[in-house]
Amino acid sequence: MGDRFAAALAGTGLRVRPVRDFATAAWRKLFTNLAANPITALLQQRIGIFADPEMAALTRGLLSEAAVVARAEGADIGDEDITRTLELYATAPADGGSSMLYDRLAGRPMEQEFITGAVVRAGERHGIATPLNGMLLTLLRAVDRELRGERAARDAGPPAGAPAAPAPPDGS
Repeated sequence: MGDRFAAALAGTGLRVRPVRDFATAAWRKLFTNLAANPITALLQQRIGIFADPEMAALTRGLLSEAAVVARAEGADIGDEDITRTLELYATAPADGGSSMLYDRLAGRPMEQEFITGAVVRAGERHGIATPLNGMLLTLLRAVDRELRGERAARDAGPPAGAPAAPAPPDGS
């Protein structure tokens, strides 16, 4: 199927590279986003936060938890994938961000269900506890609900019959 997909996109300018083990490739891609996206979005901080030893330890825990789930899903994910991801974060520009950080800063919906949620749901399917990823998912959902509430309130304007905002005091 991958070869047919690649053939269908031939000549479009898109580069398609079929892989033999899609599950492993997909989980490795997920690993690149698994800690960076939720942590930068929740903390509203840049990638440089991963230089902190405590944050690196938390990241290792998140990835280790996800590696167990990935293996249950048939992916060939191991300690070297965790180390590779940590090295990726360590070598990324400290002032870089993540898509979830940028979404949060712009008040847009975040993609937690496709990143952290994917790990938690796969863990549930296999009876594997994912307490760290589950905690992040709960926090991300709360932030996303707040963002949706703020957007809805901003888009709706003041409620009908609401008093006008008070005028600023004189001299200000």
